[in-house]
Amino acid sequence: MSQPESNAEENVISLQNINRNFLTALQRQYDMLAFTLAGIRTADPKAYEYFSSVSRVMPAPAVHLPHDQMVAYSRGLLLRTSMNDLLALSSECLNQCHLLCLLIKTRGRNTTTSTPDSDRLVGEKHTQFSHMNLQEKFNAMEETFDIISDLEDSIFSIAAALRVLVRGGLVTNDDISPDGSLTLEFKSIKEIDTPAVTPSAEGITKNTEATPAKATKLADSYRTFKPGEVLELTDEELLGLNITVAKFFDGLFRSIDAYGREQLGDKA
Repeated sequence: MSQPESNAEENVISLQNINRNFLTALQRQYDMLAFTLAGIRTADPKAYEYFSSVSRVMPAPAVHLPHDQMVAYSRGLLLRTSMNDLLALSSECLNQCHLLCLLIKTRGRNTTTSTPDSDRLVGEKHTQFSHMNLQEKFNAMEETFDIISDLEDSIFSIAAALRVLVRGGLVTNDDISPDGSLTLEFKSIKEIDTPAVTPSAEGITKNTEATPAKATKLADSYRTFKPGEVLELTDEELLGLNITVAKFFDGLFRSIDAYGREQLGDKA
């Protein structure tokens, strides 16, 4: 999994550093995913057989997978590890955001001095938070700091999808939400038509005869799986999960910024 990169300056707990570190880690995750997908798509069967035999011995040659089966196996493994990494990044990002909010709440603007008792209290509360499961972390952020994420359900759906994949990929009644399905959300950039405009004496007006202009926007798409269906994603959807987590980070950071400004004033 891609880990947030840090140096001495980035060890300071600040929203700017959390933002930079986790978006950088998510970009590395995205890059590795794209690189691996490209490798799977272009893998040469002859090269695979060459490297399979280059050591002249295999641990268990009777169960050696041929190229076509290895493509499917490697993609399934990539799907599981990618979802697991996204959840791990999301959980650790919540940990760092919780610590920042806790420091803001307990110390206010007094960020340079502390007491042993206040440090112990912060440490105990943050350790307790770190040991919570994902649902408990979201609940604690809402109850303690009134921070709610619009994409909380999307993160939970990735966790549910990962459980399905670890179990073999078949969706069961235990995996579905109250609406009777397991739904994954994917963020992607899509082109949309915008009305062409022309200036007039009355101001800007639509030109219905001109070719519409093109614009881009972050759009949502969904895949719904019902009990008995196999959970499979396209390459584009798998990459879209990374963008969904990036959007989750963005919303979380905005909420943390609003909380800090409310607690410390607009100059926070």
